[in-house]
Amino acid sequence: MDFHTIPLGIGAVTDSKAYLDYHRAFVKPNRLKGNMHPILFKIGSLPVNSYGLMLAISFLLGVKLASRRALKLGIPSDETVNLSIWIMAAAIIGARAFYVVTHMDQYAGDPLAIVAFWNGLYGLSMLGGVVLAMVVAFVWIIKKGWPLWSFVDAVIPSFALGIFITRIGCFFNGCCFGSETGCSLGVAFPSGSIPFSIFGSAPIHPAQLYSSLGGLVILAILLLADKRKNFHGFIFSLFLGLYGATRFGMEEFRYFDHAPSASFGYSVFAGRQGMTDNQLISLGMILASLILGLWLYYRDQKKHS
Repeated sequence: MDFHTIPLGIGAVTDSKAYLDYHRAFVKPNRLKGNMHPILFKIGSLPVNSYGLMLAISFLLGVKLASRRALKLGIPSDETVNLSIWIMAAAIIGARAFYVVTHMDQYAGDPLAIVAFWNGLYGLSMLGGVVLAMVVAFVWIIKKGWPLWSFVDAVIPSFALGIFITRIGCFFNGCCFGSETGCSLGVAFPSGSIPFSIFGSAPIHPAQLYSSLGGLVILAILLLADKRKNFHGFIFSLFLGLYGATRFGMEEFRYFDHAPSASFGYSVFAGRQGMTDNQLISLGMILASLILGLWLYYRDQKKHS
């Protein structure tokens, strides 16, 4: 597979330095075999990348879900679509920016590579994308004068849907993989894949599928919770806590390429000392969920007292 190709405008994504190095040095067209499906099919000479297709599907389904839920608040569907386009752009920019900040050594000799998306949209971190996308959404909603907390409650399940679908694309693509394991859930990636270049034929945690399952569980919980009468902002606060918790836990199984903070903890599964950048941010999300949830709850109680 040639990872330089960017079908549908979306390329391969990973948090791993090894992915970037391997991409530049070794990857050749049609090299990946076995259970890997980085290219699902071709339309003429245009290859359709598995991650790109999954991201496109998640975007379309996410916009449909958000539009339907926002329509109940009186927000026209075309307005939700416009916001969704900005959210998608912010997610890509934020994911790239966070990856660059945590991998500055890769770009020290070639700073132009930071914005060289024409060479392939690789080297992204999903957590950075989620954070910037939420910031852009908040600014847009406030500027439009829409009901802030009611609207974010309506659209946030689409984020969980996106995690569920796009992480399946990560698995097909062979990026965002886990650490070595001897458990029955381990997956051995085929020769020629990036995981094989690091672990050989040893089984590793399918961290992409763990993340996908986490997204599905979060989506189900949010939709079920929304059937109950809650204070405005509850669903959004719940998402922050659930995503922070699942991302923190998933990092314990994830292959991590650069040194984490050695001040806290030890990962039994990944065999490393300390917490990763993503885990530190995840803890911040959990804390923000608790503070925001309590503040919105007491504000709602005060209104109705």
